[in-house]
Amino acid sequence: MNPLAIVTPTQRAAPMAFLIGLIILAVLDGVKTWYGLSLVSAEGSGGGFGNISMGLFALLLVFVSFLFINRRRDAGEGIMLFLLPVILAAVVSMIGSVVMIGIASFDMMGQYADSVGRDVMTVAQDPAFQAEFQAWIEERPELAVEMVKPAAWGGFAAFWGITFLFGLWFMSMKRG
Repeated sequence: MNPLAIVTPTQRAAPMAFLIGLIILAVLDGVKTWYGLSLVSAEGSGGGFGNISMGLFALLLVFVSFLFINRRRDAGEGIMLFLLPVILAAVVSMIGSVVMIGIASFDMMGQYADSVGRDVMTVAQDPAFQAEFQAWIEERPELAVEMVKPAAWGGFAAFWGITFLFGLWFMSMKRG
């Protein structure tokens, strides 16, 4: 495998090199996600890793773009279609994170409703209940941290799921 196919947009990436590059980037992203979540404490701080993590995600998008460009170049196709999988994967990743935060939040809301002897289905629309729940979750930052973990891994899974689906399609392109 030509390692430059990951870090420069001017190389060619054969199907297997393309796949290996995606796997390497996915593993590195998984390590970044795991490490970032291990730094998140009950006080809500991530040891300043949040900004670094966003920068690393932007760099990851660049390297994934390079792989898609180089795969299209190897197939003799125009390179502009590389934008489709990268943008779609990033958008689906954000949606996946928001959905997982919503699910985790609703679960925490159910725990709170049970702790005060109320039914979550009947009080979820009550603004007073929402304010009480907000105050309750702010008093228990360890529960807020528990909502972040599924969001991080949900976004990770969504991003790499879309990326590898497009990757299979790009791998099937024959050299022109």
